[in-house]
Amino acid sequence: MSTTQSAFFVATPPPRVAAKAAVLALPGVLSVALVLRVYATWSQTRVLFFDETLQYFEQGHRLAFGSGVVPWEYVDGIRSWLLPGLIALVMTVCAWVGDHPGLYIGAVRGLCILLSLTVVLIGYRAGARQAGKMGGLLTGGFCAVWFDLIFFAPAAMTEVLAAHLAIAGFWLVDIRHTKRATFWIGVLFGFAVCLRYQYAPALLPAILWQYRARRDLWPWLILGGGAVLLPFSGVLDAITWGAAFQSIWLNFSKNSLQGIAAAIGIEPPGFYLEYLSIALAPVPLLLGLAALGARRFPALAIGAAATVAMHSLLPHKEARFIYLALAAAPILIGLGAIDALTWLARRQGPRVLDFGAPAALVLGALLSWFVATGPMADRWSVQRGMVHAFLAAHAAPDLCGLQVRDMPIWQSGGYTYLHRDVPLMFHPHQPEIRLPNVAAPLRFLVERNRGPVPQLRGPYSHIIAEAAHPPAGFDTVACFPGDAKPGEPELCLFKRPKGCGV
Repeated sequence: MSTTQSAFFVATPPPRVAAKAAVLALPGVLSVALVLRVYATWSQTRVLFFDETLQYFEQGHRLAFGSGVVPWEYVDGIRSWLLPGLIALVMTVCAWVGDHPGLYIGAVRGLCILLSLTVVLIGYRAGARQAGKMGGLLTGGFCAVWFDLIFFAPAAMTEVLAAHLAIAGFWLVDIRHTKRATFWIGVLFGFAVCLRYQYAPALLPAILWQYRARRDLWPWLILGGGAVLLPFSGVLDAITWGAAFQSIWLNFSKNSLQGIAAAIGIEPPGFYLEYLSIALAPVPLLLGLAALGARRFPALAIGAAATVAMHSLLPHKEARFIYLALAAAPILIGLGAIDALTWLARRQGPRVLDFGAPAALVLGALLSWFVATGPMADRWSVQRGMVHAFLAAHAAPDLCGLQVRDMPIWQSGGYTYLHRDVPLMFHPHQPEIRLPNVAAPLRFLVERNRGPVPQLRGPYSHIIAEAAHPPAGFDTVACFPGDAKPGEPELCLFKRPKGCGV
């Protein structure tokens, strides 16, 4: 055992405890995690985030099929094509099997779920290193049942994918100190920064702390990071946008220096702490356990704390921005719970672990269930009506054009959920949006066959609109209730009796 491992090792559970835990060891924990994530994803019809549809799925659809809504970020060139390119690849493969939107959306989300199991795996390994299979079961189990990890698992979002890669890097940082391992750590962190450059300030202090006494490894870390950043950010941006690293420096310029992000919305400095007070209730207990766990996995704890602190300074805030910290929390809490239980076991006997570890895991599952069905319950049905309406339009055999009313372009399903080679129009159409204190307008386009779709006039046979605003001369095809949020309207698909002939 290495010196580092010895310093972090607490106690080996008795053989009979390890034998009982072996039944539900790593394969069992991963299986439970996978079942929960698949069930939560496929049993609910919803949009995880507006940006997931517009910024990533829709741009992947444009690459694969030539049709999609173009948001201002891609008009101005501040987003990387890395994630949309990967999604386009999945879409192209799925097109060989069928043409239903659910096929490629499900495939992408399924791949994201598999990547999300990285957190469960690392949670298990960290707990097992500390206290054998019972420790692995407890920490891995926390990660398997944790609400935020289940909810975010299928999200094709840069924040989520980058966090999963970064946590894998943190694990290698904590257990391997060779040149080869350090190179691969740099690769993982490099991909994380490619996907979400805003995580770089949070990763840096963790790396500085971990390698403070190993300057000989810095060149290998830089080499690994550069091996990813140069081709997948520098060269890719140069090819797609015309300037190396444009999706980083222009994004920072537009959102931070020119104030677009702040103009979109400002939250108070304590926004993330308020969210954590809900997601980590009861806060004193769980944060106390996380503080104990931080001693066992310091690099991860530093990265998580830095993520919350850095993003708290920014005016525009969303819970997904600190997903790296949300994903790290159950690992640290699990490690802290093991610490507390092994401390009690030394004084009260090994039976504390026999009963304490399963009880702690059950408590974690109950807390997760409470958050998922209580304060965060409305997350499971966001834009449910919109998804059903666009899928109904996709299935309409006589669809020759679709107009969308009562819905801003950035909250629609776009061609991602329509997936038909017909014109898509919005009424009223806003080609430009002007924000307060922002000089340049935000421009939006709709493309079909890689060319603009006229928005003022055009043939359309169907309309998606609120049930309260039925268009004259159209028949109702089907209506779909809104989501669980108060005030979300019922949406309907309407059909013109004579199709596009009038």
